Amino acid sequence: MKKILLSAFEPFGREKINPAWEAVRRMDGEGIGKILLPVEYLRAGKMLIAEIRRFEPDIVIMTGQAGGRDAITPETRAVNSRNAKAPDSAGRLCLGEEINAGGEAELPATLDPSALAEAISAEGIPARVSLSAGAFVCNDVFYQALSFLNGTGVKADFIHLPWCSEQAPGHPGEFSLPAETMAIALEAAVRAARES
Repeated sequence: MKKILLSAFEPFGREKINPAWEAVRRMDGEGIGKILLPVEYLRAGKMLIAEIRRFEPDIVIMTGQAGGRDAITPETRAVNSRNAKAPDSAGRLCLGEEINAGGEAELPATLDPSALAEAISAEGIPARVSLSAGAFVCNDVFYQALSFLNGTGVKADFIHLPWCSEQAPGHPGEFSLPAETMAIALEAAVRAARES
């Protein structure tokens, strides 16, 4: 059975929970590893790469919060950019910096995002492929992982998750899903990834 490493982030900003971790922490089973990352440019990618070295997965699925989206969204690519209006959890503000100076402008997901979205949709859960992982710490980790895994044969993608129902009171009128539903979506993505 293919080993899968799942990553998610700690709560960020005013949020008390992170829907990505709420989904990932519910994942169990043979060959599944999990890591919780800080929302910090200088630590998150290094921590993930260290865990990839230790766990030696066949597949890496990174997850993060994308409040305001109305579906679960596997990403198509990561861009070589740190460019967000908000500082990370360590207070670091990055405006137009490269993640890897002189590196590729963008790197494609090596795990098929369409297959992941289709598997999630088959569970009756809203899902679609996304063309942008942004330029904050989610994208940062995605780019670093793809760069590190280049040429190894290990497949990887990033999945963004909307607000979970527990966060909904703080975001009236915005789309949300129960954490249990997002865990089911992640299980579907894991199955599809193992079949790829």
